[in-house]
Amino acid sequence: MRKRLTRRKLLATTVGGVAVAPLLGTGARAADPWPTKPIRVLMPFGAGGSMDVLSRLLAPIVSESLGQQVIVENRPGATGTVAMAAVAGAPADGYTLMFTGSSYAIVGLLMRNLPFGMDAFTPLSRLTIGPTMLTVPSQLGIRTMAEFVAAAKAQPGKWSYGSSGIGTSVHMGGELFKMDAAVDLIHVPYRATPAIVADLLESRLQMSILGVTDCRQYLFSGQLRGLALSHTERMAEFPDVPTFAEAGYPKVRASNDFGIAIRADTPAPIKARLEEAYRTAVRRPEIVKRLTDIGLIVVGTSSAEFVRILADDTARYTEVIRAANIKLE
Repeated sequence: MRKRLTRRKLLATTVGGVAVAPLLGTGARAADPWPTKPIRVLMPFGAGGSMDVLSRLLAPIVSESLGQQVIVENRPGATGTVAMAAVAGAPADGYTLMFTGSSYAIVGLLMRNLPFGMDAFTPLSRLTIGPTMLTVPSQLGIRTMAEFVAAAKAQPGKWSYGSSGIGTSVHMGGELFKMDAAVDLIHVPYRATPAIVADLLESRLQMSILGVTDCRQYLFSGQLRGLALSHTERMAEFPDVPTFAEAGYPKVRASNDFGIAIRADTPAPIKARLEEAYRTAVRRPEIVKRLTDIGLIVVGTSSAEFVRILADDTARYTEVIRAANIKLE
């Protein structure tokens, strides 16, 4: 059983064990020179993943732009809320910000005992999109979404799909697919994506929605087959895989989006400088090339657009959580 995330546990993870400061506390004065010291960027997950790679690729470029060192610190734990609590408890002076993942829009819906509200933060930019793909074992002998749906309907409650955990974006994507296609699949949560891939390869699972970066080599080897892509258009490296919309399921969305956010009461000029610095950095040609090579699509949205996207995600996930009765226990 998942351990209850208590207020005390979260507060204990903030800098120096200091309790979360009032969210409306005084921030840096707009007239003060900024920045005058290093900037910390908190990573909500461990080292080595795609988000961590992105944060470290951008750090030296942003450092050059702002004239101060940008230091990436990994603060994994509790679906990203350890890092969020630390940012909420830091001064609103622009020296502490965080990377966000696709769980950002879900956390506040499933975790009711957080020592902060989601309105404590301002999203600054959605930097990249990580398309996902509905993937099946090639041994299943299914080649299209229509074939999969027909086969699943013929065996209600007997087929299963894997996700990287309860409440993750890919879990939500799986439930959206179940609702949209009216199929009865059993959800199997995993702690790590490699275990999902292993069980797919052994046909212990019939389906999963995986990041393209996680299943690319197995798609090319023919061990797995992609049936639908969660993106606005087809990917050049998989031209025969239709989007969910093309396959007849436009409501399904499960991309792995990465962005940055900061305390909401940070002075507006500082937020604007950070937004521009990161949007400019992620659009540099050498960065776009590097990120494309690992399956990430650069977008570098404005803060306003990122806020709108998150609002849409929240509305969609609220309905999924209610309909599927998803709970963290």
